[in-house]
Amino acid sequence: MRRYAIRIAGPLTGIVLAVVIGAAPALAAPARQVSPAASPAGAPGQAEELNARRHCVREWRAAKAEPTVEHLRAVGLCEIDRRLVTIQRLEGLVDGARALTEAHATALEAILDHSAAGLRALRAEIEADATVGELRADIEAIFSDFRIYALVTRQVHLVRAADTVDAAAVRLDGLADRLAAAIEEAAASGNDVTEARAHLGAMRAAIDAAQAEVAGDADAVLVLTPAGWNAGTAKPVLDAAHRSVVAARADLKTALAEARAVRAALR
Repeated sequence: MRRYAIRIAGPLTGIVLAVVIGAAPALAAPARQVSPAASPAGAPGQAEELNARRHCVREWRAAKAEPTVEHLRAVGLCEIDRRLVTIQRLEGLVDGARALTEAHATALEAILDHSAAGLRALRAEIEADATVGELRADIEAIFSDFRIYALVTRQVHLVRAADTVDAAAVRLDGLADRLAAAIEEAAASGNDVTEARAHLGAMRAAIDAAQAEVAGDADAVLVLTPAGWNAGTAKPVLDAAHRSVVAARADLKTALAEARAVRAALR
């Protein structure tokens, strides 16, 4: 039995890495939703936008002190350009996510492509705007029409996380099958496998719980839109998916602990 236990150590280590690294990306923290309120520079006052100002701080300060066409245009261009950089980074995350299903990767790419195209078109409008009123409206649109930080970034992270949970669960299921075979081998040799079977049952239950936690979450997150965020219907879905991923990660860790316990009981 010892030889079999040692032989599964490699796959077990790989699954540990998949769960700790792959299933635990830097999920965007749940965003606090605040009613939009136009600032002196013309941008809505949401938590997302407060974060935005830290990145374009000089432009925002100048626009607040003197809301001219020149200063407001600088704000708009800065905010759009940093979002385009963010989208490029998110595209890299999607491309590098091996656990993403083909359908989910395609859906995320479509969201990112649509967002980038829309922002580029809006950038051209801001460059052509000739009045403070036009610029205020277009700056507002950067936030209300796209929601790159409040929505799109979280969509990418949450879908990646949900798919990684599923992929890790599949690998753990395979390990559970190998452990079950080892248990039967030990039983056939006359060994007491009561403890090992109990841990294997707990392992399978934890795997099932992890999969149940994230079932349907990716699809629910992918259909969310900026309009849904603005209406207040998207945030609850994102927050629920975030809680599901956190719970599923805990279930996967439990499954790993039970796998180690099975292996220990077989030695």
